[in-house]
Amino acid sequence: MVVEVVEEEESVPVLIVGGGPVGLATALFLGRLGVPCALVERRATTSPLTRSTGVHARSMELFRMAGVDKDIRKEGMVLVPPEVAAKQPPGGDLIPRVILRAPSLDRLEEAQVVEMGERYSLDLSPALPVWCGQDLLEPVLRRGAERLGSDIRFHHELTGVEQRDGHVHATVTDHSANRSYRVRARYLVAADGPRSPLRERLGIERSGHGLLQRMVSVVFRADLRHVVGDRRFILTFVHGRDFQGVVVCLNGRDRWMVWTGYPAESAIRPADFGTDDHLRMVKAAIGREDHDVTIEGAFPWTSEHLVADRFRDGGVFLAGDAAHTHPPHGSFGANTGIQDAHNLSWKLAAVLRGWAGDGLLDSYEAERRPVAFATADQALLRERNRSTAHRDPGFRDFPTVILGYGYASTAVDRDKHDADGPLPTRMTRTATPGFRVPHVRLRRGGAELSTLDLCDEAYVLLVGDTERDAWHRAALDLAEKGPVPLRSYRVGPDGEVDLTAEERAAGSAARLVAPGPLLLRPDGFVAWRGTDADATGPDRVRDHAAHLRRLLGRLLDAATA
Repeated sequence: MVVEVVEEEESVPVLIVGGGPVGLATALFLGRLGVPCALVERRATTSPLTRSTGVHARSMELFRMAGVDKDIRKEGMVLVPPEVAAKQPPGGDLIPRVILRAPSLDRLEEAQVVEMGERYSLDLSPALPVWCGQDLLEPVLRRGAERLGSDIRFHHELTGVEQRDGHVHATVTDHSANRSYRVRARYLVAADGPRSPLRERLGIERSGHGLLQRMVSVVFRADLRHVVGDRRFILTFVHGRDFQGVVVCLNGRDRWMVWTGYPAESAIRPADFGTDDHLRMVKAAIGREDHDVTIEGAFPWTSEHLVADRFRDGGVFLAGDAAHTHPPHGSFGANTGIQDAHNLSWKLAAVLRGWAGDGLLDSYEAERRPVAFATADQALLRERNRSTAHRDPGFRDFPTVILGYGYASTAVDRDKHDADGPLPTRMTRTATPGFRVPHVRLRRGGAELSTLDLCDEAYVLLVGDTERDAWHRAALDLAEKGPVPLRSYRVGPDGEVDLTAEERAAGSAARLVAPGPLLLRPDGFVAWRGTDADATGPDRVRDHAAHLRRLLGRLLDAATA
């Protein structure tokens, strides 16, 4: 087949390769920040089959900022504690965070409840996690990205790339029109999956425990009301004679998925399975050979523990599975990639808009690679020791892994030598540089909001009673002069303040701005905590402004701020 080559080269600030959850999330976040981007994906459509399922609280916080959280909740089911789900009428959109272990689905009377350690609450985050399959999530992200102006191109495949003259030059084949064209981008985000051709082309090696199992997932339809009864759960580990694996509830009614794996050294190759093999797996997991089942589709995959040795090569950045692959336990993989997408997007926007230097982009790898490795370790620990993982000294509970990770880089005012690794032993509720700001309920006028809602597109300074006017005025003066987008809010119980706390949150709000001002990054992470010693000149406002200017210049690798 002859492919027409278009000689004229398009130009776009950011080119994204890969239209899965991470690539689409990158397009969504860049669109939210007003950064033009194009996404190319070799598949003709978004994923028709469920792959990842759990959308963690941190991902929902980021989607909340981007304005698509309600659409995701509408497509999926909100994960809640069992006692909350029990109060809803049948067929509701809440699903209990329950994991079972049983010989098969028709023997659930023998089931054991597996401890999840996933006790999210609205005290930790303004966003609850959602059980939403990848086939439902991807269209939401695509529509959101396109609504914000991102150019999404499915059935377009990257077929060539080179870096020169400070840009990435890509060749893309449009399979629907049988033509190739060229794109010139300042930066390229490789979100092209675990087998990432871009990573391979760049010669970037990976480290870790490698291939663990060869897996297969089967999505099917079946009326299981007479099998599971009124029990509601997100998944069941099945340990029967003819099937050992997992049954996943996809919609709370009649759509399900089973998956199982075979050791890397096994001669069994799930990619060679046919429809009869898939049916046998499903019926064995149900426990009834004569049950009526409709197979929607199946796909082989691999369980791996591998992290790229580099996340950046010039103007190319790896994200999601291209950068790190995790064992499936905990649904950490896609969520970690969504965090990658947000971390990288605001930094690309800062550099492209001219208020940050190239060094800020180096902080992407410095921040995200340690978190990716630590999160992959947590998934591996859970996979190898399902019932006893919580006894391991390296174990971290779900809120800590998902909400409590920390960064040590040039983009935060944190001494690397004091860092306790990316995952502390337990989640902190204090506003510590390098960590996500604690969720505190505040009020601005008549509206209720979270501290995390303040940090959408700008740096934010929070100040309390001590010297609040001087710091506040200094930040406003600096913001007026630019170029760094900076907002300032005075926090207090009452009086002339911008943000007030509800009575139950008053103590938490007071701790945020004590003993000094708090600087938050656009991603909601604490960049710096100040003290009175940071500015001691006679002109408090001018001295504070000069200190903030130097601080931002250092954190953003900017010559002037």
